[in-house]
Amino acid sequence: MEERADHEDDFEKEIYFDILKEDLPMKSYVSRGDTRDEIDIAGPHQDADRAIDRALRFTLKDNRTRFQPVLGSAGLGKTHLFWVLKDREENLAKDGYLAIYVPSPPAPVRVPLHFHACLVDEAGDDIFEKAVDMLITQFGGIKGATHEQMDFSYAMDRLLGEFPGISADVVTVLLRYRLDPDLKPLARRWLFGNSLSEEEIEKLGVRTILEEDDVTLATLRLLAEGYDKPILLFVDEMEGPYNTHGEEGERHFLEVIKRLYNECKNMVIVASCLTEIWDRIYNIADAPMRSRMEVPAKLRPFTKDDVIAFVTKTMEDYWQQQNVVAPPDPIFPFTENDLDEVFVESQGVPREAIKRLIPKLDSIVYDRAPIEPEPQPDYVIKLTSTTVLGAIMHGLRIVGDELGAEIRLAVENDDSSSASSAVLEVVKTTNKVKMCIDVPNVRDWDRSGGVAAYYSAKRVKEQLDAGSAQIGIIAIPEATGGAKFQAHVDEMGDTIEVLRLNKDGATNLVEISHGKELNTALKTVFRSVLERLVD
Repeated sequence: MEERADHEDDFEKEIYFDILKEDLPMKSYVSRGDTRDEIDIAGPHQDADRAIDRALRFTLKDNRTRFQPVLGSAGLGKTHLFWVLKDREENLAKDGYLAIYVPSPPAPVRVPLHFHACLVDEAGDDIFEKAVDMLITQFGGIKGATHEQMDFSYAMDRLLGEFPGISADVVTVLLRYRLDPDLKPLARRWLFGNSLSEEEIEKLGVRTILEEDDVTLATLRLLAEGYDKPILLFVDEMEGPYNTHGEEGERHFLEVIKRLYNECKNMVIVASCLTEIWDRIYNIADAPMRSRMEVPAKLRPFTKDDVIAFVTKTMEDYWQQQNVVAPPDPIFPFTENDLDEVFVESQGVPREAIKRLIPKLDSIVYDRAPIEPEPQPDYVIKLTSTTVLGAIMHGLRIVGDELGAEIRLAVENDDSSSASSAVLEVVKTTNKVKMCIDVPNVRDWDRSGGVAAYYSAKRVKEQLDAGSAQIGIIAIPEATGGAKFQAHVDEMGDTIEVLRLNKDGATNLVEISHGKELNTALKTVFRSVLERLVD
């Protein structure tokens, strides 16, 4: 228990105010998927805790994937719930689970790659090692076997019959990762989704890279099946595709979730969603998808006692960090009247309550009028091909609005769950044309896009040759070269626009999806493309 000054007489307020003036607590009022929340009040998410714990325990028992929606209005703590789950990873049974944060995919295209990037970034090499152990033990091998104890060719001969087709490449790369020390670095890069050259792919002895949805899903399936604990994928704001692309966008996203559910084992997919949007999303889902959903859990607002508990915990933590005995009043320097006022004004919404506590604390400590806190970003930027592709769509919409053109996602009904490029319809008055956008799967935008950039150009060319689109846009790393890539681009002539971006450029592009202004250079490019299409 926190040590406190015993009596008001022992408590010298001015000393504590001096400490507060040096470094105020309560600096953030938003939760982010890349910044741990230190203070938790359990009451608002108890219903979700029980539902998720139940799903995890059932998955631990039968290895089946489950889908658990969590509903809450803005500011009720949906993102905060991820950090609650992250902190409890070791509390489930003997081995616990692994919680992975998945930012809302801004584009419902190549979603499996988005999931894969989030998974391997968090799990690291450990998930590859466990997948190899799972494969080796299938034919009687011993966990942890190395290249000195087992020959790569011997293992391949025994496994390829069990894993035909697309899965064969994933198995090949996983076995090389463990049993081929010369090619382990290349295999590791393939598994992480890094760019590879044609020569490097040939050395690995595979035909594919992590680009197409089917290959990525096969990889996710093997990684999840081999992991020794349930994998909890926390999808934040699952309504993102609906908000950006309407019903068609959300329908496509749900199809990918359904494939994950059907094809992968050992997963619990927790999807947070705005309460106000949920009914629309549920009605978009088809009957098989609805049947896979657990009953939605709901977050509740703060009670007045929750507000008091939040302040008490925050101040206890603060005084401990300052290495001083805590004041006798656990909510000092606030008063109960202060917290009553915050509770009423915020209507119990946690984000709003904290947002009001910050200026109130500043006002108390510095004896001045409250200053409204600066806006704080609540999003995480992850430079996956999905997020960059979504940002290009967003930028095109901004320019399209200026030109009086409507831009919407075109999803093919017969192959909506495996599309790799985004096809957009551009409509102005009676004129309707299509454009294709593609972004290669690269992890480092300051290096060459390698063969992934070539495949990106190839996919766009196939769309143009088939008449599915009249013009294409590719975003690639600035350092990308390669004769085959350039030959494809040259062949497409003025029907292709190539955006060359470094990491800063890609980050700035993605930020326009979160309200940042589109820069002049990109606006000029997008305007030129759209004017060629509709004028």
